[in-house]
Amino acid sequence: MNLLLFGFKASGKTHFGKRLAHAMHRPFIDTDDLIIELYRKEMGKTARCRDIHKKLGEEGFRALERRALRELQHVQNSIIALGGGAILDPNNVEFLQTVGALVFLKASPETLKMRVLKDEIPSFLDPKDPEGSFYRMIREREPIYRSIKARAIDTDALDEAGVLAALRSILLLEEPPNGF
Repeated sequence: MNLLLFGFKASGKTHFGKRLAHAMHRPFIDTDDLIIELYRKEMGKTARCRDIHKKLGEEGFRALERRALRELQHVQNSIIALGGGAILDPNNVEFLQTVGALVFLKASPETLKMRVLKDEIPSFLDPKDPEGSFYRMIREREPIYRSIKARAIDTDALDEAGVLAALRSILLLEEPPNGF
């Protein structure tokens, strides 16, 4: 069984996903890496997700992302970090629910803002108003994230060991016992 982590950019999907995969001796997949690889194969160029998003625009990026997500169809027993916008498309959500168990990694807007705006401004935010566009994104996505049938972990309420313990518990609860 796969465990699929979703949430806002900088919510800890990759951070906790890698640590959980290591602790549980499972493969880790970041869908951003799948997008980068698909772009490289199709365009013959290597680029970061932010640059791919800038080049293709929102619609083109989401189309590439949908194709990358389909590569998860036959993946088994992996920990998968989804891009922050992957679950905005209900068709993606429906597909991903057949791939594994979804887990929403939540963090407060203040925590997310501090992490997102500390470095280079992401391409999906308005460079003229990064803070305002960040809060607009939170208001738009939060209800969508909450509406998805998934377990949720508040990463602000737990330390790293607590988040990892919660993720391990979800994984163990979702998997059928050996021999059954």
